[in-house]
Amino acid sequence: MNPVQYRSVGSYVNAAAGDADITGDSIDAAQFTKASMLVVNTGTNTPAGNIYIQASDDNSTFVNASTAIAVSGAENNIITISDLCSRYIRFFYDSASGGASSTFTVHYTLKS
Repeated sequence: MNPVQYRSVGSYVNAAAGDADITGDSIDAAQFTKASMLVVNTGTNTPAGNIYIQASDDNSTFVNASTAIAVSGAENNIITISDLCSRYIRFFYDSASGGASSTFTVHYTLKS
């Protein structure tokens, strides 16, 4: 039996401006089956939009793999995938309006 493995990275996305879409760098999650992302939003000027974990098998074409979580104002959210089948994942914030001077910081944890 193999031991459970973890990978945790703080400040994967660090203080990205919340007045436009935000796309995190691709993460190679090949040996993992679960993913979570903690999204910290300062909420200045009430950013509105949706956050997702996106997934890809070829590290080129990404699709939304998690359910959309609506963001409006200052809040913290956790996005999870409990049955990760794709090799690559990334964070995506789809900005709808507002958010001038707001920032998003994202941390992630992967588990085998």
